[in-house]
Amino acid sequence: MKIVRMQTDAHVHLPPLAEKEADFYLHLPDPNWKAAVVSHNPEEFETSSALGQLLPGCIQGYGIHPQGLNEKGREFLAFLVERRRIGFIGEAGFEFFGDRPEWIRNEENLKLQREFFEFQLALAIEASLPLLIHSRKATDIILGYAPQLRRLPTLIFHSWPGRIYDAQAFLKKGVNAFFSFGTPLLRQASHGLECCKALPEDRILSETDAPWQPPRGCGWTKLDHIIPISRLIASVRGLQPEEMELWLRKNFDKAFMLEH
Repeated sequence: MKIVRMQTDAHVHLPPLAEKEADFYLHLPDPNWKAAVVSHNPEEFETSSALGQLLPGCIQGYGIHPQGLNEKGREFLAFLVERRRIGFIGEAGFEFFGDRPEWIRNEENLKLQREFFEFQLALAIEASLPLLIHSRKATDIILGYAPQLRRLPTLIFHSWPGRIYDAQAFLKKGVNAFFSFGTPLLRQASHGLECCKALPEDRILSETDAPWQPPRGCGWTKLDHIIPISRLIASVRGLQPEEMELWLRKNFDKAFMLEH
């Protein structure tokens, strides 16, 4: 019996990937590859949409990233939702890593980031679109929105940064949440491996964040890095790679509302 491979990538940035590898679309991990593509400014979105024409397995999204808050992005996002040009909103969320003044967790920065997050959350609820989350040192803040998050069709955490009890807290509060894992697993990130092992298997997603977050020794993340990522998730869960790939595809379709 022939095994059908189906790698699934829940987070890709096409324009910067094309800058690193112009013919990346000729080197997909497998013929059944499927991915969610993010953009954060109008120019990037239009370029991403054009590149996506080369990749029929892509779903396009757009969000106001907490690292680049601006009113232009707010207006453009509302336009895209109204015209039904995107399949999800994101990345939206909070950035408090603290390595820049605007990313320090203080009252002023929190107020501004809340304003943009709440705008995108409300828009996703109104349009019944999945919301994809970027979160650094802000899991507690996002959990505080649980009553609103329950109204979303799905919530997707990009590069899930929390512990297993944090993930379980969202699920216990009735949030239809999915948790995505990428190249940090290849660096043996203990919290990520812990979550991959303990989460329900229907809540796990795989991603590359290509071309960002490169594995050790690599200049950038390529699309085929999804293969060792999905295999590691399979190994942690004690499954065969093809069995895990099937779960990851099913979860992707549910998270991004692509089920038929």
